[in-house]
Amino acid sequence: MDSDEADRIFDAIVAAVARGERKRALHMAEAALRYFMDEPLVLLLAAESLDEQGRAPEALSLLTRAAEITPEQAEVSRRIGALMIRQGRTRDALSAFEKALAIEPDSVVTLLAAGEASYRLGALTSAGDYFGRVVERAPKEASAIAALALIAARRQKTDDARALANRALVLQPNLLTAEMALGRADLIEGLAEATRERMTRLLHRPDLNDDIRVGVLDLRADAFDILDLRDEAFADYQSRNATLRRANGPRIEREINERRVDEARRLAEYFAHAPNDPWHASAGEDHVGARAASGHAFLLGFPRSGTTLLERVLATHPGVATLSEVDHLAEVGRGFMADAKGLDRLAQLTPPLADAARESYWGRVAATLGGNISDKVVIDKLPLHITALPTITKLFPRAKILFAMRDPRDVVFSCFRRRFQINSAMFELLDLNDAATYYDAVMTLDRTYRARLPLTVREVRHETMVRNFAAEIQETLVFLGLEWDPAVERFAERLPVDAQTPSDVQLARGVNADGAGQWRRYAQHIAPVLPILEKWVTEFGY
Repeated sequence: MDSDEADRIFDAIVAAVARGERKRALHMAEAALRYFMDEPLVLLLAAESLDEQGRAPEALSLLTRAAEITPEQAEVSRRIGALMIRQGRTRDALSAFEKALAIEPDSVVTLLAAGEASYRLGALTSAGDYFGRVVERAPKEASAIAALALIAARRQKTDDARALANRALVLQPNLLTAEMALGRADLIEGLAEATRERMTRLLHRPDLNDDIRVGVLDLRADAFDILDLRDEAFADYQSRNATLRRANGPRIEREINERRVDEARRLAEYFAHAPNDPWHASAGEDHVGARAASGHAFLLGFPRSGTTLLERVLATHPGVATLSEVDHLAEVGRGFMADAKGLDRLAQLTPPLADAARESYWGRVAATLGGNISDKVVIDKLPLHITALPTITKLFPRAKILFAMRDPRDVVFSCFRRRFQINSAMFELLDLNDAATYYDAVMTLDRTYRARLPLTVREVRHETMVRNFAAEIQETLVFLGLEWDPAVERFAERLPVDAQTPSDVQLARGVNADGAGQWRRYAQHIAPVLPILEKWVTEFGY
């Protein structure tokens, strides 16, 4: 194509945009893309076209190219963030929105997007800041005011939630998010019937999208539960999860090569026949860790087994530094756990290679924690790192393992009932049978590991912690090489302002036995999966 022809095509694209002929402009831009890889307008239009066709990775590649060419254009970063949101990459999306705001700090559109991303991540403080900045610039932006109402309700500030929600409804009657804030405020104040009625009305709204539908069903299910209408509550939990499965299924399929339940089964099969000697052979001592911290432990357990309670308690001890829900092993273990050949390489890992991996791990830990941790026991909490125990034992032979335990029936029911941010692991929990099957696979894997790997494990039972808190924590501290400190009994005073997990919301009330035996209320509803769990109920003595 000569320059004159290129100019004519580009002018035609610009003219189509100017005339408002969006579809024509998108089609022309995609068709002419190979000639205009250095023209931001064409890249943006072609990316939009590809995104509409479901070709998000290709669209993101074009937007990234546009950002490299015009780093000063906030709109490019904003579009990258919006695309990442649709891909479920919320944390990356927030980073893109922050880049856009660094260029255009007063953009209401980007501030709203950043606030929404922060809210999805559970970063309520940041979300409140973003939405507050929107209201400062656009006092009549009802969506931002309603979002602030939702944040107030999440923090159980019901008076503030009601005032903000009603203010938003004056500006925009029937605004869904404002109605949800009022419904949550009602539920917190014990007005479960009012929440049920409001959420039922909302479910008949034609403007309900999947995100709002999930929230509405979640609130109504909890209202039904409080009203002891268990059939209705269970049906809403099922409907909510079905919506989440439908909305997230395609993304999860694109992101993974192997389902998490299949990964657990594959690893269990490998280690069931693995010889012991290579896994007991040393890959050197963790001298890096010895320099970095006074001790090292991994806190593991199936989700909803009590890992958050234990981590929050231990975090209050002056001799402990905790890492919560941040994967510091992913990079150092990449390739080892993917197949039998990788596991064979891990079994034969040499000290130089192990040292390099340890340096990488502790570098990431230092970056996350900051400051001097030489006098601290570092506790790395990521519950489903159960699967990573072969990497842990090879790289960190002196690390201790805290394994949180709870009645398997309560665990699986709670996983099905509570709402998580959806990743490949949490996706397994959206169906009751899948959740029970995944639990069975993970527990089988754990027991297989214990027969093959040189592990130093202490099991901490949630029910024991609730029943005899001080004694159980005292024994756990001894296991970690720490002395008792009364600060651990005041852990509820130091909980994070922003609840990061479903457990954080419950822990604000301190240690209590409310969750024990909850499965019994729904025994008839979870009856189909009880046979899957029975062997673990028996083995664990429940």
